[in-house]
Amino acid sequence: MKSLLVIFLTIALILNILVFSSVKVFSDASNKSVILVIGDGMGLPIISAYEYYKSEHLKKGYSNFAEFDGAFLVRTRSKDYVVTDSAAGATAFAIGRRVPNYQVGELQEGKRIPTIMDIAKSKGKSTGIVVECSITHATPAAFYSYSASRKDDANIAKQLLYSNLDLVISGGYKHFVEHQDKLKSLGYTVLYGEEELRELIQTNKITEKLIVFTAYDHPPQYKQRKIKLEKKVEYALENLSRNPKGFFLLVEASQIDWYAHQNKIIEEIDEMEDLDYALRIILNYAKNNQNTLVLVLADHDCGGLSLVDYQAKIFTPEFKVKYSSDYHVADHIVAFYKGYLKPKPIVDNTEVYYMLLDYLK
Repeated sequence: MKSLLVIFLTIALILNILVFSSVKVFSDASNKSVILVIGDGMGLPIISAYEYYKSEHLKKGYSNFAEFDGAFLVRTRSKDYVVTDSAAGATAFAIGRRVPNYQVGELQEGKRIPTIMDIAKSKGKSTGIVVECSITHATPAAFYSYSASRKDDANIAKQLLYSNLDLVISGGYKHFVEHQDKLKSLGYTVLYGEEELRELIQTNKITEKLIVFTAYDHPPQYKQRKIKLEKKVEYALENLSRNPKGFFLLVEASQIDWYAHQNKIIEEIDEMEDLDYALRIILNYAKNNQNTLVLVLADHDCGGLSLVDYQAKIFTPEFKVKYSSDYHVADHIVAFYKGYLKPKPIVDNTEVYYMLLDYLK
């Protein structure tokens, strides 16, 4: 009888351990983090050009894109046109719906449809945006606002006040001059300029709610920026990762697109370098924090770049290229991922939202 009792108690103990172990695994899953990186206008041709430039001209090996777990293609069209703009492109990622070009977000029954970042916030996660443009620009705006026109900066700026973002590092102070007292009353520490950001990074000071305006309008181009994207991202990760429930960080290498519009290959490559070094920081973070999904993609391609110098033996700044457009093009873009994701080979841009949503669930 005693032996039966001992066996029963042993089985009960094992079952108890298994139950609590499964609960622990479930609990740990709640601290998932997402790092979504958008290279604005970053098509496959500029990735190719940067890789050749870095490995053959700079002699620094291939880019950090080679360090991801996998890749897939994304269709980029908007609701009304085959060629999308950044507003509609980013909105597809943010809410999983196609909208007309130049619109950010969407209304449903008079209310803004919650973005993937809103959903992350509702799960207790911290949220942050780091971009090399004004925070009211199309791509970041799609993740916290609604506007029928991406050019309505005043309207978009007001909505940032109620977005409950934990961290913003961007340009665009000129749109918030009248709102700075309100931001401070909402608990934000508001800093201005790259020097104040530099001091923040050097002292490693962490604040609960932070907005750093690195420029009055848009930040300068890569070689003129005193603080590169990698340092901004590194600080953001240190800040947001304090939350035991995880975070959602949006990073945009905003100006790749701008120089594609101008058909300036070297300036485009410079902006790619800025992104590449930031990816090194992000991938290192993901390596040490296994519950992190990193997704890197573009909202669209831009410029119709072709690498055409068939006589060149190595890729130098003099390598001949051709642009077919000074605007966006409809080519599929490449998405790179690190972490748990099982994508189809080709997806619609709206499906990116559902991938992220599924991961957060």
